[in-house]
Parts: sequence; structure tokens; C-alpha cells
Amino acid sequence: MSNDSMDRIWKVFTVVLGVVIVPLAGWVWNTNIAVAQLQNDLADAEEIISVLSKKVEESDANAKAIISMEKDIEYMKETLNRIERLVAQ
Repeated sequence: MSNDSMDRIWKVFTVVLGVVIVPLAGWVWNTNIAVAQLQNDLADAEEIISVLSKKVEESDANAKAIISMEKDIEYMKETLNRIERLVAQ
């Protein structure tokens, strides 16, 4: 092979590498940015989930307190009904 054909082969090879590697580098860069954004979103979501979990725990305690109050009110109504019946007799 002559020097001229080796130069042409080398030029074609570098052009092919440039055509392949530059877009791949851009794709890797974009993918890396997308992954970083997903990690940030995940961190935000984990924070929100922890806050919501605390609120759910608080609401469970509040629901139990409300149920307890309802039972107390029912007991008072029954007691008042009995007292009313006793007074009415």
C-alpha cells in the first residue's frame, strides 16, 4: 500500500470515529444529566413521603381520639336517656 492510500484510510477512519464518538459523547452527557435530575427528583420525593408518613401517623392518632370521643358521647346520651326515663316515671 502506498503512503497516499494509508493516509486516505486513516482520514476515513478518523472521520468515522468522529461521526460515531461525538454523538455518543453527547448522548452520554444528556443521559448523565437526566440521571442527575432523576436523583434530585427522587430525593425530593423521599422528603415528601417522609412528611406524608408523619402526617398519616398523626391522623391515625387523631382518628383514634375522635372514635373515643364518639363513644363517650354515645355513653353520655345513653346515660341521659336513662336519667330522663327515671325522672319521667
